[in-house]
Amino acid sequence: MGKLYIIAYRHSSFMQLFGEEEKKGNIVVIENGLAAPKNFFLQITRFLFAGKCYLPIWILQIWFKRSFLLQLKNIKEDDTLVLFESINLRATGMLYHLLPKKLVKYNWFGNPIYPLFKGKDPRPCLNKIKDFGFQLVTFDPHDAVRYGMSYHNQFLRFPKPEELTCKVGIDFFFVGIPKDRESYLLKIKSFLEGKGYKCCFIIPHSSDEFISYEENLKYVARSRCLIDIYQCGQSGITRRPMEALFYNKKLITNNPEIRNFDFFHPNNIFILEQENLEEILAFMEKPMYMQPDSLKAKYDVGSWLSFYKEKANSSL
Repeated sequence: MGKLYIIAYRHSSFMQLFGEEEKKGNIVVIENGLAAPKNFFLQITRFLFAGKCYLPIWILQIWFKRSFLLQLKNIKEDDTLVLFESINLRATGMLYHLLPKKLVKYNWFGNPIYPLFKGKDPRPCLNKIKDFGFQLVTFDPHDAVRYGMSYHNQFLRFPKPEELTCKVGIDFFFVGIPKDRESYLLKIKSFLEGKGYKCCFIIPHSSDEFISYEENLKYVARSRCLIDIYQCGQSGITRRPMEALFYNKKLITNNPEIRNFDFFHPNNIFILEQENLEEILAFMEKPMYMQPDSLKAKYDVGSWLSFYKEKANSSL
């Protein structure tokens, strides 16, 4: 078994999750260099020529950084590649023609498929990516069935001991962009504050209002309960239930699918419906059920990575 390569953007959330795995040598991270160039002429020529046939590096470097391409050339036939939360048909075609043909490749989707394609039918694009030899993997069980993808659970990393001993000063915490849920979130916040709870809802409307994932986890550690409001058309769980699980926090979510997960416990997770806000008060009085580390380990980043290694071995 060779190395496990991940093509990803090294943003704060990714490094929080995968930084230690990279230091241990469990993965090799290649900074994502697949984004389209800003120059309009280069965009047009890349669209016309890249990804349609094999092109040598001295041509590909017109549209992609040479350092990125040279890292790709280090990938061997017995390695495994995961394209992390990235979709670009021309770039995917380039990878297909540049990399060894027998290389086992995955494309991981950590967001619902339909919104990614902004209302367009995603099947033609997804089928083309499959033709390029990529196995499609999603966090959403309904998307897995609908689009012929493999399902794989969301994940987190085990917190450091000091992260679990923070003084709790927030009753309810939410962070996320408005999407189609802001009015509902503000209704929940108003209700909870009216009952005397301390709420921290971060709903950024501009880039300077965003917080880093490291800051997010600090808020999680200081909170009693996390709020998780799903966007329309989503069935897979986000990372918020994972944070509640690993940090031993209560969770309020409007996703009924969470009942199907083995970490569900009614003392810990409240399923929000339009008319049951008053029931939150009794829920918050229930003692937490402490899930064992053996269950949490199934959702640890190390287990998430093992999924790809095991699937690659079984396909050999």
